[in-house]
Amino acid sequence: MSETAARQVNFVLAGITTDRCELSDTAPLAQQPVKINAGLNFGIDSTKKLLKVLFRNVFLQDEIPFITIEAGCIFAIDEESWNNFINEEKRLFTLPKPFAGHLAQMTAGTARGILHAKTQNTPLNRFMIPATNVEEMIREHVVLSLEQHENNGHE
Repeated sequence: MSETAARQVNFVLAGITTDRCELSDTAPLAQQPVKINAGLNFGIDSTKKLLKVLFRNVFLQDEIPFITIEAGCIFAIDEESWNNFINEEKRLFTLPKPFAGHLAQMTAGTARGILHAKTQNTPLNRFMIPATNVEEMIREHVVLSLEQHENNGHE
């Protein structure tokens, strides 16, 4: 895959999912520190040329989660761009790190909005997903096996 191809990707946001949203009935104590764990996952549906980015954020106090949010963005990628990511011989789909980071940043922003909507008018609304650089969570190109993912359809 050439660097030019990686920079010129035609895609659209085709769907948003709230895969998990668990909220505690009680707000954590204001005077105690809160820890946040974040994670990313990527999946593909080769037949539909869809890529799903799943962003997870867990807020904990004393190692007990009080907010868990998992939100996904499903991106439809045009065939020419999709083919630039495919290595048919190795049966691999390689998403360049900068583009994966861009999609991850979009997904984190979406999760931020979902969390706000789900906690609006509750004591948990003061907890927001930090505006950090989510792209830094991705250390290298995202490589997915086509065999492993071809039969895993996304909503």
